[in-house]
Amino acid sequence: MCKKWLGIIITSALSVVLLGVGPVSAGTCNATNELIIGSHQPLSGPSAASGLAYNRGLLLALKHYNEGEHPFNPEPCLNVAGKKYKLVNKVYDNKYTGEGGLAACKKLVFDDGVRFIIGTMGSGPSITCADAVTEPNKVIFLTSGWSTKVLRGDRKYTYRFTPTGREFGQAFWAWAKENLPQIKKVGVTGRNDDAGRGSVPAMRKVMRSFGYEVRDEPEWLDIGQTDYYPQLSRVLNHKPDMVNIINNPIEEGLQIKQLRELGWDGPIRGICQQPQQMMDTAGGKDVVEGVYCINGIDFDQGPPFITPEMTRIRNAHLAEYGDDLELQPLMVYDGTLGVLEAIKMAGTIDPEEVNKVFRNFNWKLSSGFMTSWGGKEALGNKGQLVQPVGVSQFQGGIIRVIGSVVIPVP
Repeated sequence: MCKKWLGIIITSALSVVLLGVGPVSAGTCNATNELIIGSHQPLSGPSAASGLAYNRGLLLALKHYNEGEHPFNPEPCLNVAGKKYKLVNKVYDNKYTGEGGLAACKKLVFDDGVRFIIGTMGSGPSITCADAVTEPNKVIFLTSGWSTKVLRGDRKYTYRFTPTGREFGQAFWAWAKENLPQIKKVGVTGRNDDAGRGSVPAMRKVMRSFGYEVRDEPEWLDIGQTDYYPQLSRVLNHKPDMVNIINNPIEEGLQIKQLRELGWDGPIRGICQQPQQMMDTAGGKDVVEGVYCINGIDFDQGPPFITPEMTRIRNAHLAEYGDDLELQPLMVYDGTLGVLEAIKMAGTIDPEEVNKVFRNFNWKLSSGFMTSWGGKEALGNKGQLVQPVGVSQFQGGIIRVIGSVVIPVP
């Protein structure tokens, strides 16, 4: 079965936090018209660092369009059928909860008049936003939420611009089948929220499709929990060959730390969204050495996994924010370009008309890969972006890409 997938490519209430309000650029776009690109992210709590990083990917894309610094948009401003717009971002804190996502979306759409929302990470905030606000009001909404409920069949304006646990899993397990033949049984923990309960069953199904033994129920971990010893001990009692942890950076770091303290020295697989934060929480680079990651990219690797365009964006991010670019914000950047180019192609900022273009629109990612849309058969909605999925690993305190696979989304 693994040969089927191994198309290895060388390649309290609202509590609003408002960031980046006003023009994104330094003023090189002098258009009097403004187009707000909204977003909502977890900007407080354990996932705040990831939420801020996501939004920086969006901000950087808007800045490059405002300043005419992207190859797709060599002139300042967004030119829509001869009318120029200055791109503006408004972002609110959704607290990584369904209630927060609903409140943030209402604020964006009903108070700010936003027609396009790029974000959020997290299924809970995405589902409530789409259910009650963006779908009934015909607002285009891009999300990275993994739950199957995010892209259910009746969605017409909701899109997923990142792979899910299914695609990340198929890429990793296809790679592992070839490179880690000793793994037969996988122990799994899951986040006890909409994201975890919506995605873990699909991840378990993928593991079993590659012949791995997985228990019917993972060890569920509550949001904000810090003592994982009981659940992790039960995982280890079943004598797995690998432990699969999917959580936010702090909680993944704590799980790795506690697994090591319980004597586990075998392979671990996590998301690794904020590598430094995760590594610091775990107790240093020696503790995370060898951990396999869903996210993670080493721009200094160069070809074949790092393209000149990826390096250009990384350098711009360093100059703008003073810290390194990560994989998910890079995907946000790429997804933003697709929306902006669809607006230009539609010749209007009317989301109904833009949606007609966007649903069939393909564009080149920074990886050099041309996008396509998938999900009609698997999800009931052809709204998931198909793109390369990397396999990466902590090596000497740095996450390095060790493989890349294009996974179809039928």
